[in-house]
Amino acid sequence: MRPATGEDGDHITFCRICTAVCGLVATVEDGKVVRARPDPDNPSSQGHACVKGIAYHGVTHDPDRVTRPMKRVAPGRFEPVSWDEALGDIAARLSAIIAEHGPDAVASYQGNPPAYATDGMTGFRMFLKALGTTKIYGAGSQDTNARFTANWILYGSPLTIDVPDVNNADFMLIFGANPLISHGSLIFTPRVRHQLDAVAARGGVVVVDPRRSETAARYEHVAIEPNSDCWLMLAMLKTLADEGLADEAFLAERCAGWGELQVALAGIDYADAAQRTGIDVETIKTLARRLTASPKSVCYGRVGICRGPHATLANFLLSALNMVGGTFGHEGGSTFATPVLAGSDRATAGGYDEVRSRVGNFPSVTQFLPSAVMPDDILEPGPGKVRALLSLGGNVLLAAPGGDRLRRGLEQLELSVSFDLYINEAGSYADYVLPGLTFYERADLPMVPFMSMVQPFLQYAEPVIAPVGEARSEFDTFCEILARMGLRMPASSPDEVAAQAAGGQMRPLEVLDGAIRQGPAGVHGDWSIDKLREHPHGVMLDIPIPWGNQEKIAHADGRIHLWDDMVAAELGRLFAAAPVEGLKLLSRRDMRSHNGWLHNVDRLIRSQKPTLHIHPDDAAERGLADGDRATLSNRFGAIEVEVELNDDHRRGTVSYPHCFGHDTGGWQRANRAGGANVNILLGHGPDVVEAVSGTTLMDGIAVEVTALQPA
Repeated sequence: MRPATGEDGDHITFCRICTAVCGLVATVEDGKVVRARPDPDNPSSQGHACVKGIAYHGVTHDPDRVTRPMKRVAPGRFEPVSWDEALGDIAARLSAIIAEHGPDAVASYQGNPPAYATDGMTGFRMFLKALGTTKIYGAGSQDTNARFTANWILYGSPLTIDVPDVNNADFMLIFGANPLISHGSLIFTPRVRHQLDAVAARGGVVVVDPRRSETAARYEHVAIEPNSDCWLMLAMLKTLADEGLADEAFLAERCAGWGELQVALAGIDYADAAQRTGIDVETIKTLARRLTASPKSVCYGRVGICRGPHATLANFLLSALNMVGGTFGHEGGSTFATPVLAGSDRATAGGYDEVRSRVGNFPSVTQFLPSAVMPDDILEPGPGKVRALLSLGGNVLLAAPGGDRLRRGLEQLELSVSFDLYINEAGSYADYVLPGLTFYERADLPMVPFMSMVQPFLQYAEPVIAPVGEARSEFDTFCEILARMGLRMPASSPDEVAAQAAGGQMRPLEVLDGAIRQGPAGVHGDWSIDKLREHPHGVMLDIPIPWGNQEKIAHADGRIHLWDDMVAAELGRLFAAAPVEGLKLLSRRDMRSHNGWLHNVDRLIRSQKPTLHIHPDDAAERGLADGDRATLSNRFGAIEVEVELNDDHRRGTVSYPHCFGHDTGGWQRANRAGGANVNILLGHGPDVVEAVSGTTLMDGIAVEVTALQPA
């Protein structure tokens, strides 16, 4: 018999740090999780989990974790208060700000940690809707908005995503992704090394990246100049057109705009593309030919092509390669996620440019505005000036651009509330820090991966232990704040309306259960939370895969659009752009890190060393040796770094991990981790974002490295 919540024994659950949602077995003793291991009986991850999930109970039981409401009583100093006092004051101050300045005087920021908390993440969006604000900021403009904007061009909906069928592919061309470290993003690959090894054995895996990443080192690597991916993709598309390799039947049946795109491709010069990318012409053409050698081939890309000056165009062209190359809509190629929930088999229109930012006039993407303009939105006077900030699991000072200007903005807010597990750097400026739940303390379903599963998986996890201290569900906190303001959560379904009419409130997890029952998962297996309780390790769902589902296209003509005025404008901007001179800075991720929020777990942080990787020849030109201290600088600022010689980089590129530089937070181990906040070098405001998506320019930015002179 399985132990109940909080009872001693082994509890079956799953990790909620990333999209892989690997199965875990958590051992509880005396009400605490004392260790975790991969679940060998999970049919999806099959006994695999990374060190982050295995060490996560270090967050749950971290002495530095916030487990009571905390009120700031002086700069950087907090004292515990009751929930009643905290929520009463927050509700009163929010009501006053909205009454005087309107709902858009309240802004929000959502970080990555709560993305896999169904009640918390969904509840936060409902909470903001009830408040009436459109000032929604989040981590998406640092990593995903360009992909969503490209989806809007292609399919008419940002959340219609073409994903690779990795399990059946014979050849995979990866742009700017390192799935052996990230475990995949906007792709469901819980056993990613084994899955990619199988693809390589069947035909090949090629990684296009300026750095010989861990994934590139294991497979085939094509080194490219940073932010030149568009030129490579255009030259590959031109090859497909010139050599008769385009799938003309598919293009005629399912697509619009191929003729216009062909006209643009006619102007591409192979030699020019080779010069800009650093890849010879024959290699470019060979990549195009390999993509079409088997119908079970696919292109995939992630953040490496999502954070440059032409990120939306790069993501658009990536999908165009799948369409033109005939790799879309069948086994082993790219396709849309297999629908699991009610309504997920159809496109959702809208989601782009529904509101505009006050600063810079940028379009919203899936309701989110670009984080780069948030500092000015707080500091610049005028109607709509942000006066209150609600942050869910975010640390804008280390995760977003803005630097000292953002810090000044946080100091000037009339109200700041952080819903978080820690008092982080941004949270140290909050009036209140309110504790939420770790994944061991809450029930959940793997909601986010639904958008990227070709072979769908479903698991329900009960809470492993009771909440630590006075921590509570974020959803309950949001509901109580609204109640004290005389408001309530919005109801969008008949069941939610009925529940509220009866004086109740459905939780997002309950709504999701209904969507499972009424959707393909219910039709093909009668699945529900109740039935999933009988299968604690999870189940692979037997749902027919609708390859290239036509219903996921939101455009009125029902076609995939390979041309748009926005594409024409972005191509014009690409052709007019001058190359970046000097060194180019890239970001870098470590297997033991997930942005900055796990940096207080000693098991994860103790072996991490935030150093600047630089090619030995570039270092020698600057008189730098391994271990030297140096200044990394550009027109926006400067940070001090430790140099590490590394020939995995192309000459002219350097890399540094993000979300370091902990200093003012309440997490003691993170504060000792060292390193610097590289986002100081990103600048802020309208000039440092891609206009069409609001994406922060984070990769390939111009920097210089100089030896730090001894004092």
